[in-house]
Amino acid sequence: MQEQTYDTNIEATVISSIIYDPAILDKYMHKLHKKLFFLPLHITVMDCIRELYKADKLIDEEIIRNKLGREFENDLIYIISKNPVSRLDDYIEVLQDYSLKRDMQTLALDIKKSLEENVSGLEIQAKVTNLTEMISSSSQIDILDIQNIEKIEDKEVEFICEGWLPIPIRTVSLVTAPGGTGKSWFVQQLAIRAIKEGKTKKAFLWLSEDPKEISKNRFNKVFEEVVECKDNSIKSKIDISDSPTIQFLYDEQRKVEVSPLFSHFKVKLQEYDLIILDPLIAFYGTDENNNSSARRFMQLFTDWANKENKTIIFIHHSTKNTTQSRGASAFVDAVRTVYEIDKVKDKEGNVKETSNRVIKLTKDNYGIHNLLKSFSVERELFPKKINVVETVYEEKSSYGVPHDF
Repeated sequence: MQEQTYDTNIEATVISSIIYDPAILDKYMHKLHKKLFFLPLHITVMDCIRELYKADKLIDEEIIRNKLGREFENDLIYIISKNPVSRLDDYIEVLQDYSLKRDMQTLALDIKKSLEENVSGLEIQAKVTNLTEMISSSSQIDILDIQNIEKIEDKEVEFICEGWLPIPIRTVSLVTAPGGTGKSWFVQQLAIRAIKEGKTKKAFLWLSEDPKEISKNRFNKVFEEVVECKDNSIKSKIDISDSPTIQFLYDEQRKVEVSPLFSHFKVKLQEYDLIILDPLIAFYGTDENNNSSARRFMQLFTDWANKENKTIIFIHHSTKNTTQSRGASAFVDAVRTVYEIDKVKDKEGNVKETSNRVIKLTKDNYGIHNLLKSFSVERELFPKKINVVETVYEEKSSYGVPHDF
């Protein structure tokens, strides 16, 4: 089967997006090389757009049509019919790969022709070297984004829930706790407060350890009795799921692979700016203590948070008899903020019967302690009038798995 070396639908989507919002050219023009496009029509339209952009003129469907001629009218209608997108990075990456494959295909055909013409091995080697260098210089793939510091917009760190427990925006944060501490109550209150303050438009919580009906019951109690919220419109902006989790990093024939479902997952959650995943280990399908794998897993989410303006929070189990993060240290190293939840204890270390929990700030790269005025605070997680008892079974079965697993 012949390898695909172009996709005209993706090319048309890129052009449609530019015509719909020409301002994105400031970010992407340096990546939109002529060789990126396969269809001659698309090359012609992009040449026109590039000319208008360089001349600082209006980029508009009518202007492009008048500049190219009425014979392109139907072609432009087809391009405009494609749904525009605001982020072109993934589309450009695909087109770059196709462009490189076309160059490799040309190189392979040239080598085959030279062999058939009985050209000497040294001549073929020189030709391959020259063509490879030419391809490398003309088909450069951006491995990093370089910008002059004067052109970068200066921004302070922003937080959600700043008046309760600050969480930095556009980053990944980690919340760890022993079993039975009230993590699910905590995250639901966090989502409610994030929506209530107005900085978060929509929140998604994948609470995989509890049936959605139980999560709903807890949500109502937190909403009405802890936060004491009266604005029911907040509920329409919080979605949850108890679906079986997807392991986005997993072992495959002695290699660690990224699940192809991760890109679909990101598209599915495009409308949410706050994403809470509970527990982390349910989405991670390889050795929990391997720092290299943990770093790769967390990088998937830190890149996503930064590029698409997401605030992502992982809920993670702690090591036995502590509140500290379980598994590889890279889980903690990769995030900018870590909170640990613990039960309130008296001076002798005995657990108090209270609806509060102690929240410890154990990693703070953005000065959150200045907002909290402390590295340890108490917060009410449960309604005062109910006695929350969450049991964690320690007895193991013959297979080493807890009986309640």
